[in-house]
Amino acid sequence: MAIETGGISEALAAGQSLAVADRVLIDPNPGTLGASVDALISAVTADSNAEEVCRTLIRLGMNFAGRDAEIVGYGADEAVAALDKLLAATAATDAGTMKGVVDAFLADMKSVNAQDSLSGLLAERIEGKLDAADPGGSFLKELKAQMRSGVYWQMIGEDYCKFGNDFARGLEYLRHYGFCQVSTNPVLAAKAFDEDPGLTETLKEEIAGHDDWKAKPEEHADEIGMAATLIALWPNLSIFRPLAVHTSLKDYMVSFQLNPNIDDRAGESIEDARSAFKVAGEFLTNYDKALGLGERSGALAPNLVFKVAASHEAAREITTVLNSDGIGSNNTVVYTVAQEVQLIIDAFEGKAASAKAGKDVVRTYETNMGGRFASHLREVEVERIFVAAGDAKGGELLTALAADNGAPDPGGSVADRAKVIGTFKLLPSLENPHVIAAAEAAGQSSESVAVMEADIKKSGTLVARRVYWVFYAPENQPKWVAWLQKQYGVTEEQATWILGSMDVLPASKRIPEDTLHALGKTNFTHTEFPNHQRAVQMVSEQDGFNLEDFRESILDTYEPGVSERLYELADYQRGYDLTPELKTFIGDEVGVDVASWQTRGMQPGEWPSFGSVQKTGGEFRAAYDAFANLCVSIAKEVS
Repeated sequence: MAIETGGISEALAAGQSLAVADRVLIDPNPGTLGASVDALISAVTADSNAEEVCRTLIRLGMNFAGRDAEIVGYGADEAVAALDKLLAATAATDAGTMKGVVDAFLADMKSVNAQDSLSGLLAERIEGKLDAADPGGSFLKELKAQMRSGVYWQMIGEDYCKFGNDFARGLEYLRHYGFCQVSTNPVLAAKAFDEDPGLTETLKEEIAGHDDWKAKPEEHADEIGMAATLIALWPNLSIFRPLAVHTSLKDYMVSFQLNPNIDDRAGESIEDARSAFKVAGEFLTNYDKALGLGERSGALAPNLVFKVAASHEAAREITTVLNSDGIGSNNTVVYTVAQEVQLIIDAFEGKAASAKAGKDVVRTYETNMGGRFASHLREVEVERIFVAAGDAKGGELLTALAADNGAPDPGGSVADRAKVIGTFKLLPSLENPHVIAAAEAAGQSSESVAVMEADIKKSGTLVARRVYWVFYAPENQPKWVAWLQKQYGVTEEQATWILGSMDVLPASKRIPEDTLHALGKTNFTHTEFPNHQRAVQMVSEQDGFNLEDFRESILDTYEPGVSERLYELADYQRGYDLTPELKTFIGDEVGVDVASWQTRGMQPGEWPSFGSVQKTGGEFRAAYDAFANLCVSIAKEVS
């Protein structure tokens, strides 16, 4: 099928340069890329808006500097030849206009997480090598060189793992590496509005069309907040849309966080999700037209799944129902083996119902918030150490620690003070002189503190490895396929995709090892903060780094002493173990060998009481409320 070149001037006038550039990824026909690129360049350069022409040419070129064209099926040689055509086209533009466009791209890259990001690192390394006589061509060549020499290019291209962006911005550049997932939450949505003033203007336009919002914004805070969060997601949905179309929703999904204030109310959460899904469908129907899909616009469902907080047992019903609707879920606020295993099984139930009803079974995710789990264990251990040091000595050392890390001192008991002074943000490691002094006062050695810190850093990975093994170890996958067929009456093909459509999704990482010690070729996606992506890249550039050492590290094991020592922590037991019911089900009904596993894991009714759940849930609710208040204030400006 020939590339669609109609309506390009209208699309560019509407600021849709990304959609125009991405038309080259729609209906790929290997062997014809050169002709498609020629036709698209000709149509684009005929437009009178020189700035939009330059922006579109850069975006089209990035599809060939990156791996986008190869993802949809074009050969590497075709992509090289296509990039050469773009280099010639950019060289023919006005250098001054093109420089302004390139500078804007670089500024955008550096704005992601205040430059502490992988895209910020790219910009730093590119900008000093630009050719003033050919800013567009030199930008594309340097972008290609920098991306392709990086560890993420290697990990994705050589099937070490899949990757996602745990942030609302910066996805356009990561897509060219091959990133295929994005997560957001209320904290990140608010940050997106801080970093991109254009989002506020878009929200004002949306508010202007709702007289009830303008009249009584406080009464419609949740509705305005949902609209604002969706607006923050529109760029991500757009960026991923052509590749989601290509894979028929088997990847390139965007995760939308449901209102954390009603996460214990299944019915309301499900209705919110359905409403947001409908709005996203309307947005994407229009965007598909700019992509050149014509009458097929909107035929594919939104590449959107919903983040369901496992703060309450209601998450189980929400997960099952959304998947049975063919919508999809991404469970979040999850830290423990029992939570994650249960929710994956619940998602399977929904997926089976969807498959039997002829609906979509889409890529979904089970988040593993390993970094937050480790932080919680560390905070509990800090409290234990200072309490064990005694009221006098422990209190004295807490005062010194607060003076050092700037923590507010709430007063009260040693335990109460340690909860505030020893939080992860203020005390990221047990290997702190005041903590060590407290441990020694309680009869511990500094060496034992160092060992416990090293063990705690591995705790989140231990959970991820255990969950992944249950479902996706090579010896276990056939057992789940057989069980799904028997339990739900689906075909072998359907059962295989139901199992295959779920990815374990480690998140909230603190150190590069959280990525490198958990790489898996299938059913595993790392979603990562921008600063973490940058840190992994920097670690990979150190002498002696060998990526091959980490292939399929998700199936590796640490020496037994790590988990044995962590078992001294009661919350590690709750995080690492199954429940008795899950152990019986997995072993007896599915046939997965968990006979040696212990059963001190949390029941669903206990999820709300777990320390990590309470801390993250509280943070998300506070961030949501603050964001909703911001949206109300914006609505008042419109009023």
